[in-house]
Amino acid sequence: MSTERLGEALQRLREVAEIGEQAQNVELPGRFSTLVDVVAGPEKFKPDGEEAIPLDRAEELVDLPLEVLQETLKKTGRDSRRAAALLGLAAWWPGDDPEEAWRDDHQRRREELTAIRGIGHELVDRILLVVLEVPTMPLSRSALRVGCRHGWSGLESEYDEWQHLFGHSSEVSGIPLRQIDLLINWIGQSRCGPRPKCEGCPLEPLLPDGGPYEPE
Repeated sequence: MSTERLGEALQRLREVAEIGEQAQNVELPGRFSTLVDVVAGPEKFKPDGEEAIPLDRAEELVDLPLEVLQETLKKTGRDSRRAAALLGLAAWWPGDDPEEAWRDDHQRRREELTAIRGIGHELVDRILLVVLEVPTMPLSRSALRVGCRHGWSGLESEYDEWQHLFGHSSEVSGIPLRQIDLLINWIGQSRCGPRPKCEGCPLEPLLPDGGPYEPE
């Protein structure tokens, strides 16, 4: 039942938001530049009058001092707090267009990413999903809030239960997990923050009869 309700919610969101398809058309899997964008955010501006340090090749980052990478990220409008994580990822990255066998070993890649300093479970899943095209759902605050408030699952649910919910909904609705992630985060950030703004939300008709459940 929860899967069907989530599938209906995703269809509603896809009708009113174009963000999912647009993002899929821009991002290229299997590229270190995409990995940088996922971890530290996209480039917002280019530094004026300076020779920029390229961030699209892992080999250019591996030996950079942490402070230099932090400053480079800051100058391009990215999140400088992700510098240490990017250095670890640069050492881990096998090169653009990774071999299929390397990409297909999902469990090994997950274990390696989890071991890198500064990378939490949500970011691990986002890297696997966007960069390596592994079918997994990043469990962001938005995903948990939307899911809990609509009664599709609860904070007491295990990680695998949440993954099953979103994975099965993807199969039922025909909407790829990458687009589901974008749609859920879009509605979460615009409507389902710490205080929900349910009135006029596309998902308001799908709320429980007594109103949204509050995560505890």
